[in-house]
Parts: sequence; C-alpha cells; structure tokens
Amino acid sequence: MSSDFFDNPKLFRHLVEELPVGIYIVDRDGLIRFWNRGAEHLTGHLGQDVVGHLLEDAVQACDRRGNSLSGERCPVMMTIRQRKPQRCTAFYLHKNGHRTAVRICTRPILEYGDAIGGATVLFEEAFFYREESSGPPMYGCLDATTGVPSRRLTRAVMNECMAGMEESHIGFGLLRIRVRGLEEFRLKHGPQSVVPFLRTAAQTLRNSLDAENFLGCWGENEFLVVLPSASPVMVATTAEILLNLLSHSEVLWWGDPFMVDAEVAYTVATSGSDLESLLREMKPSHSKGIARAVAAANVSGRLRG
Repeated sequence: MSSDFFDNPKLFRHLVEELPVGIYIVDRDGLIRFWNRGAEHLTGHLGQDVVGHLLEDAVQACDRRGNSLSGERCPVMMTIRQRKPQRCTAFYLHKNGHRTAVRICTRPILEYGDAIGGATVLFEEAFFYREESSGPPMYGCLDATTGVPSRRLTRAVMNECMAGMEESHIGFGLLRIRVRGLEEFRLKHGPQSVVPFLRTAAQTLRNSLDAENFLGCWGENEFLVVLPSASPVMVATTAEILLNLLSHSEVLWWGDPFMVDAEVAYTVATSGSDLESLLREMKPSHSKGIARAVAAANVSGRLRG
C-alpha cells in the first residue's frame, strides 16, 4: 500500500463512511458534525438532514424503561462534560417510528491543551432477531404486513413448545401484545391506515428481543412472544420493557405523529398447562412511568377524535 494513501484525508473519510457501524461526531455545543452511512442505515436519518443540527433533535434515545436519555442523562453529552468514555445500550427512535436497540461507545475529543472539542460515537445493533434462529427458514410462512411468522406458524410453534414442555417439564414465558385503538383509526382513515402501526410495533418488538425468543402474529392486531426463561420475574420484567418501548414508538400519518398504544399481558407456562387457559389467565403489564400514561391518554384521545 502506497504511503500516499495514509496522507490522503479523503480516503480516510471514505473508509469511515463505509464502515458497517454507525459513527457520528458531536462538537462541544452538541451539534452533529459528521454522520456516516452506517448511522444513516441504523437510524433512517440521512447525514444531510442531521449534520449541523443539535444531537437531541436528531437522536431521540431512551433506555429499556422508556426513560429519555437526554439532557443530563445523554451519554454523549456526559462524555463531553466528564471527559470520559461511556458505554451503554440505548433504544434509538428510527425515522420510521420503531425503536432500535443499539450498543453505544463514546470517546471525548481533546484538542491542544487538553481542551474538550466534542465526542465521537460508535454504535451498532444490540440485538438480532432472526427468523432462522427459530429453526429452518420460514419463507412463505411470514405475515405479509409485519414480516413476522404468521398466525398459522405461530400456532404450530406454540403446539411444539407445549409438547416439548410436557416431555422436559421445563416451562417457558409467554407474552401477548395487542395494539389498541386501530379499529377507530381504520374507520376514520381507511383500512390501510393501520398498517404502519402494526409494522412499527412488529419492528420495535423484533429489535427489542434476543435471538432465542420467538415472535409471531396471533390476531389481526396481536402478537405472541415465547421466552425460554420460566422465571416469573424475568417474564414480568420483559413484558414491562416491551410495553415501555412500544409506548415510545410512533407513526407519522400525513405528517401528524401518533404514539403506538399497546397492552402487554404475560404468564409462565408450566407442565399441565393448556394454551387456551394460559391466554385467558394472563396478567397485564403496567408501566410505572408517567410517560406511558401520558402517551396512552394522548393516543386514545387522538384516535377517538
């Protein structure tokens, strides 16, 4: 490799642009100065739309509880204030409205005299929900609207889980997620108006679950999730996390934002259980945050209006 290569800043910039991870640079005032193609892919925001804008206007992040990672809790601004690297997992709001789990690594930029110049941020997807993780490829068995396993396949998977539990006597967690308010929205705006809500909910769920979890359609506006853990605490915690993240996802309809209004119920399947009884006896998950209550109230009012 020619020594000229290492002296060419354009080539270095091109390499950073093409890296398969998200990278962006923020100055000391919180303005985005660089945004590579990996960042575009992971967030849906083009560099030309965010460079020169405040970080908190372009990147809306929250933790698993739905708490906003802004202001004093923003890991990037913490890096600038404390001059120390930060590592964390956050959920970025994609331009399409769903939440994407990302692992973030930040480093301070020090100028001459150790003055703080800003921060660099590297981030990548934190979880990967793959259809092949549940067994053989499921081509032709996916729901056309959401891209997750169809109800028919979901029932087959549930039957297999129930049969396997009776043999092994090892239980599993079961979540039922329902997107609310769609019938009213459909009557007001037409049958296709609910499609973005279902797709956004499905994408947020996929991005929030680990590869060993199963996600599938159950009803017109319902999903089922199978968790390998039979711990009641773990199942209840996962239900609350999903509820929070769904409630912090949004859909744009003709330029107006609508938060996704969802409910999540959960239970633990044990030997001797049957599927219908499990679905009837599920406990509702209740988010403890004020944000969800406000979001749900706003959505219900807007959908009824």
